[in-house]
Amino acid sequence: MALKRRPTIDWQSGAVCRDMNPEIFFPDQFALVDPTAVAACQRCPVQSDCLQWALDTDQEFGVWGGLTEDQRRYINTTRSRVRCPDCRSDRVIEQTRCEVCLACGLSWPI
Repeated sequence: MALKRRPTIDWQSGAVCRDMNPEIFFPDQFALVDPTAVAACQRCPVQSDCLQWALDTDQEFGVWGGLTEDQRRYINTTRSRVRCPDCRSDRVIEQTRCEVCLACGLSWPI
């Protein structure tokens, strides 16, 4: 009997993490985030799609789109009030000393 794989979402087929060990992205409950996971996300061509999907579906565990559980939780709690001043999208993430719009790429200091 062959193993059945879960159907992929379109962007997942191009993800860098697809052929990596999932334990890197989903550490044990009290383990620190593996920097390898974040580095893989930073070079991934579908990073913004992954992050948007994780935010939209409230993914509770693991590294998605280069962000940890706590980082995504923070974004989701502030998401409705932060909008891009250019395109008005709410797909805004906080980086070090700035906010970045995932929809249009604009960044501005905080």
